[in-house]
Amino acid sequence: MAFFMKYYLRKTSIIVIAMLLTILGKANEGQDLYNKTCAPCHTIGKGRLVGPDLKGISEKRSQDWITAFVQSSQTLINSGDADAVAIYKEYNNLLMPDQPFSASQVQSITDYINEVGSGAVADENQGPAPDMLADATGEDITAGLLLFTGEKRLTNGGAACISCHTVKDDRVFSNGTFAKELTETHGIMGSNGVAAILKTPPFPAMGVTYKNNSLTEEEIYSLTAYLKSVSDNHIYQHPVDFDFTFALMGIVAFIMLFVCIIVLYFKRKKKTVNHVIHSRQSVVAN
Repeated sequence: MAFFMKYYLRKTSIIVIAMLLTILGKANEGQDLYNKTCAPCHTIGKGRLVGPDLKGISEKRSQDWITAFVQSSQTLINSGDADAVAIYKEYNNLLMPDQPFSASQVQSITDYINEVGSGAVADENQGPAPDMLADATGEDITAGLLLFTGEKRLTNGGAACISCHTVKDDRVFSNGTFAKELTETHGIMGSNGVAAILKTPPFPAMGVTYKNNSLTEEEIYSLTAYLKSVSDNHIYQHPVDFDFTFALMGIVAFIMLFVCIIVLYFKRKKKTVNHVIHSRQSVVAN
């Protein structure tokens, strides 16, 4: 009897421990996924950042809707879903990047959000700072400009922002066109939103680009200060359109080349070398 009691007690203990480990593992998965993917753009009970505050999300939306939106917000918006379209319009037509999460992973994130929202779990993220650029100087803005344009290399060797992005700034001669125009990004996202994106890029292409070449805290600060300056002063910027200048220079270069060709053409050797030799030999023979 005592043997069977010990056996069942041990078996029950193993099952309970396994269940606890499973629950803790799921909780940690939700927390890890949230911190890595969601925290750059969202808070839990600390106000809107790039996207909406997620506290109480389960009370506002069904889990199926949350899963569909996280996996592909654009698909849900294109389907005409009223809630998805309303969020899209409210947040300046910014699309949340599609996330390759399974339904169970989205559920674990939702569980973590609900636990933090209810106070059962402490949120490791401190939320947006009052004003991270309160002490920014002109030197910080200049440093950000140099980093943005690639005139100063990023510490970890990442690609310069100008490779893919464009801004309206008289000081920037050329821009990339692969990704979003960033002139008014700071005005839309704020300092903390921009810094969060730079620190943990949630966008697939940007995430791959900086996966092994992350920005330093100082670089994030300088780039955020520069983008704030661009956003604040974009109405005063008058970037030069070089189309006419390049066209005029092309015409001038063509005319000069054409003149050179004409000059060289009239100075060309008009008869063959054999003709000269033949004429000289004919004179000697005579």
